[in-house]
Amino acid sequence: MKKILVYLAGGMKSSWQDKVMEELDDLAREQIVEFFDPRNNPPEPEKYRAADKEAWEKADIIFAYAESSNPALFAMCIELTGGFYKGAWTIFVDDLQPESMPTPEKSEEERKRKKYLSFVETVSHKKATSLAEGISILRDAIYERILHNYKP
Repeated sequence: MKKILVYLAGGMKSSWQDKVMEELDDLAREQIVEFFDPRNNPPEPEKYRAADKEAWEKADIIFAYAESSNPALFAMCIELTGGFYKGAWTIFVDDLQPESMPTPEKSEEERKRKKYLSFVETVSHKKATSLAEGISILRDAIYERILHNYKP
């Protein structure tokens, strides 16, 4: 049976990827799922982009997590869109925390984020509002992909 490749797209500061992989460790140990974690890519930009692009082109599922530490979200747009059009199932987790006292700079940043977020939603099969909800959706999507890939 082919492993389900899950590409983990999103911010790299809060270690959310570790939480996802930990929650789905049972599937990884059974060799049902394999994760592509961009944090493990080569530091050279050209090698990073090549490895990254190859992974989301081959991914069965793109799991994208938007967090407040991910400033622009444009890379996530590219990863989700690329995966979507290559036939991957896409899951988007919107866990951005709006600031309570917007400054002009924060307002401009939020305006840009909203533009990206509205686009991301058009290429997402499922959307969640928390990492826990997203992980639950991801687990279900992995099983759905197994059934989808099964050829008797």
